[in-house]
Amino acid sequence: MANGGVPSRDMVEAECHRLGHKLGWRFLTCPERNIEIATVAMVTANPGGDKFEEPRWSVEKGCAYVIESWKDFPAGNQKLQLQVRRMFQIMNVKPEEALSGYLVPFRSPSWEDLDMKSDSICFGVDAWREVFRRTNVKTVVAFGKEIACHMTDILKAAPCSEHLARWGKQTIDVSRFGTGGRLIVLPHLSRFTLFNRPDPKPSEDAFRAALAEI
Repeated sequence: MANGGVPSRDMVEAECHRLGHKLGWRFLTCPERNIEIATVAMVTANPGGDKFEEPRWSVEKGCAYVIESWKDFPAGNQKLQLQVRRMFQIMNVKPEEALSGYLVPFRSPSWEDLDMKSDSICFGVDAWREVFRRTNVKTVVAFGKEIACHMTDILKAAPCSEHLARWGKQTIDVSRFGTGGRLIVLPHLSRFTLFNRPDPKPSEDAFRAALAEI
């Protein structure tokens, strides 16, 4: 990272202030201990929203996609949360046991509206490169496609295959990293409903096919 070492709450806060982000930040959506113990990770683009929220480094009581109430929905029942929960169910992984967080921790109304994008992405890439050096993760799921190049850079992953996601021309992309590691990049689930839709079978089968690659 710019000032060296693994990321910390103070480093994210300092960078948020330096870059002038006004809507707050959050980094991990799981307990911090998962950095050391998880074998599956999920990395998304950045936290969305157009109002300030208090900074959050981690979620020590579980997984944000399960225990938090978003947009006035009961805990874990907002559309994106339901999709992520279903995705982990297919993977046979408990959400609270996965490493999960945002590539760029700084909140913005959308990825396109992220201020100081280049510097913000550089910070996130450096932060996650250090995080992954501390993990034993073998499967990484990332969404959406706008962060694919950054995730392949972090993991030094090489493209392997594509699976039609059964949503227009969208694909589920698989890359390889390290010894037996795989990166699966999905279309962003906040825009493309691959799980928990009225007829999810084609998209879920495509995800299963990506998971089945050795």
